[in-house]
Amino acid sequence: MISKRDKKVLTRTMSIVVGTLLLGVAIAPQVTYAAALTELVAKAKQEGALTVTVSSSISGKLIQQLTAAFKKRFGLDIEVTLTPVSDRKSYSKALAEAKIGTVPTYDAIEGPDTNNTGLVGAGGIQKIDNWETLLAEINPQVRSGKIRVEQLSPGPLKGYGFAYISRVKALLYNPKLISKDKLPKTHAELTDPKYKDIWTQPPWTSHWNIGPMVFPELGTEKWVDIVRKAGKNAGAVQSEIAGVQRMLLGEYKFTMANSYYYFLFKSKNPKAPLDVTYFEDYNPVQTSFYVVRKAARHPAAATLFAMWMGTPEAESIWQPVVFYTQLWGVSDMDRKVRQLREQSGAKYVDYLSTKQGLDFLRWFRTEEGRKYKQALSRAIRGE
Repeated sequence: MISKRDKKVLTRTMSIVVGTLLLGVAIAPQVTYAAALTELVAKAKQEGALTVTVSSSISGKLIQQLTAAFKKRFGLDIEVTLTPVSDRKSYSKALAEAKIGTVPTYDAIEGPDTNNTGLVGAGGIQKIDNWETLLAEINPQVRSGKIRVEQLSPGPLKGYGFAYISRVKALLYNPKLISKDKLPKTHAELTDPKYKDIWTQPPWTSHWNIGPMVFPELGTEKWVDIVRKAGKNAGAVQSEIAGVQRMLLGEYKFTMANSYYYFLFKSKNPKAPLDVTYFEDYNPVQTSFYVVRKAARHPAAATLFAMWMGTPEAESIWQPVVFYTQLWGVSDMDRKVRQLREQSGAKYVDYLSTKQGLDFLRWFRTEEGRKYKQALSRAIRGE
């Protein structure tokens, strides 16, 4: 028997429904998890193929393993092509394609937050319908509530990009050549003459970009000057992996690099003279996302892959080979990175988690921001 209170609720609900119908407004049916995914998989099967970029570190057997696991996960019998390519090259190409309106070379591409926000602005990324529902169905961590959809698709990339790795910048050093307490504590200390020619840094600006956001009182000119003085102090400017290798050979005492190189080289030789620590002023975190290209030939298959690459299943395949980590991840390596952070008290900074970061990221894409990055690229080399 229905109570008076329930009758009132039912009457009010029916009134809203009838009123909506009388106004000629259709009530959108609720999209269920299984139905949304089933429909997407069916479309992917009809498309029959998929072409996607992967990090240049992913190749050979790892590509075969990822391809097989992806097809098995969704019951697909389609042609899948995973192409290792530098994100700098793939995003330059994607921007050019977006500007002239041509069909994109790749259905989905992967790269850092800075590249993706720029590509969104250029209209080169497809926003995914029902992305929250699909992400929860594909990623068990989302479905269980352990992580929120906003953690994997945040800020200006909401519904456009889906996080799959986190690159944490750090200081890697040779403990046989220098003790932890003798290392620079801040980026500005790299200008100290005592560090002349004993360290290396990479040619890209990702270690330095975010400085003016952390130290707004300095401004961009003073920050570029600090980077220039540090650049003149560096022993070499080369790729991160080359810097680590030369440090292990004893040519340099420490280097600026992604923290995953610590795990990579330790996996090859547990006794390698290598340790990792962090700056006290800031340590950039660069999150890489998969995005589906606007006007892609195979958008359904691309959507499945973009969301799947950040799952624990996919991570269990690529992580033991390339040693990338996820700040939100649950693997032993993910936990180790979080433990290192907690032990050091390191300050992590990124663009997407705060309004300040988002504002800085938008400025970064302005003409003034582009000139700043160009000046930074020269300053790294001491110019």
